[in-house]
Amino acid sequence: MRFLKLLILFLMSTQCFAQAEFSGGLIAGGVTSQVSGDALAGWDKFGFTGGAWVHVGFNESWGTWVGMQYMPKGSAKQADPDNGDFNQFTLILNYIEMPVMVTRLKGNWRFGLGPSVGFLVNQLQVFNGIEYDVNPKFRAFDISGSLSVTRLLGDKFALELRGNTSIIPTRPAPAVANPLSYYERGNYNQVLLLALHYRF
Repeated sequence: MRFLKLLILFLMSTQCFAQAEFSGGLIAGGVTSQVSGDALAGWDKFGFTGGAWVHVGFNESWGTWVGMQYMPKGSAKQADPDNGDFNQFTLILNYIEMPVMVTRLKGNWRFGLGPSVGFLVNQLQVFNGIEYDVNPKFRAFDISGSLSVTRLLGDKFALELRGNTSIIPTRPAPAVANPLSYYERGNYNQVLLLALHYRF
């Protein structure tokens, strides 16, 4: 009886994937980021992202988008000499990011929502041109959530706007003023991405 159930499930899943539409391509664009809880306000760190993606369309409306891309994160503070502030600081966090989003297609617009896992490649902080080790260090991974809006530009290209924020702290907070506050438990990566998709 158990074998029969497994056989039915296997045949159903095979049929679903047989009807699914697979596509893939490349993604490249720019990102701006900040780190919540680091006492620096503003989306002042900029970088570039790139990678590859696969989309599985299960019907005319619903699908799944999976990516693998280089994702720079962190925060920055620029000097403000007009106000007597000559200090410059940059926190560099580079990840290999793997977002998985459920997608909904409506006309030429595709909306996506889902989790993402980032694997930390390196971490570094630069203060007034001098490099320092990060202390306390960030965790080796970043569990986050993504919300995406994509405009399809014909059969080959698409333009995506995506927001991404950590769900769990990426490191313990150096100082906690309010222990009951979720966002004071640690630092959280936050990223805004604008990228061009190319479909093979």
